[in-house]
Amino acid sequence: RRVAGIIRAVDPEAILFLEGPPRSSPPRWDPDEVPRTVHAAHWYDGLTLATKTYAPSLGVDFMTGRLVAGRRRVRRSFAAQVARLQAEAAERMGGIPTLIGEFGIPFDLGKKKAYDNGDFSRQIQAMDDSFCALEANLLGGTLWNYTADNDNEHGDQWNGEDLSVFSRDQQQDPDDLNSGGRALEAVVRPYARAVAGEPLEMSFNPGRREFKFAFRHDPAVRAPTELYVPNFQYPHGYEVVVSDGEYRVDRDNQLLEYNHSEDLEVHQLRLRPSKRRPW
Repeated sequence: RRVAGIIRAVDPEAILFLEGPPRSSPPRWDPDEVPRTVHAAHWYDGLTLATKTYAPSLGVDFMTGRLVAGRRRVRRSFAAQVARLQAEAAERMGGIPTLIGEFGIPFDLGKKKAYDNGDFSRQIQAMDDSFCALEANLLGGTLWNYTADNDNEHGDQWNGEDLSVFSRDQQQDPDDLNSGGRALEAVVRPYARAVAGEPLEMSFNPGRREFKFAFRHDPAVRAPTELYVPNFQYPHGYEVVVSDGEYRVDRDNQLLEYNHSEDLEVHQLRLRPSKRRPW
């Protein structure tokens, strides 16, 4: 509260992110006393982070200490852990918004094998697991991290960590924006950036490059719903299937604008790679 007072003395409209100690409940918080605050808890797949080994069918819920076995159970556990963080904000912090303040994966999995053979499939799967946990709860998050001087030998140059989505040792062409990127197949994904109502469901499958989104429209909103659709995932264009309404594709700005009709309350969109000619 003292820090909030100091910051607000300089910028009264500042939004403050609050993060409690890992693996513990957040503090009791009164948003009426200190408004414009966000619950910004960190979340990681703890087993992968601690062991630097990815086992897709094995997980640990570090909040309960329980072992989780089975691919589907592990993914459900991840989503449940993130949901619990959001529930704690409702129970203990007056219902303030939740943003996952930090999430990501170590890229030096399996004794850095990917750095030798160039196969980052494990990293892509692990990263997708984390993104899916956030998407299942319709939560935003801050991906940890981008370290400009990351290299294969020393990682992020701090404390043995190697979580950077970029490494100069993977960079082949400095003129290519994506060169040096790691697990971009999971990181660079479509998402709804502006919604004319209430989001209900959002998911992306990197293997099939299929994106699904559903929302309930607000009759008072006239602006279109906007989806960020990266050309990285759809270099040859994409097909759009909608439940109703009309849409416009803007490939230059990697944007899809969707205008829903008034005939339905809930609207659905699905994107998949084009099987015909590019846009």
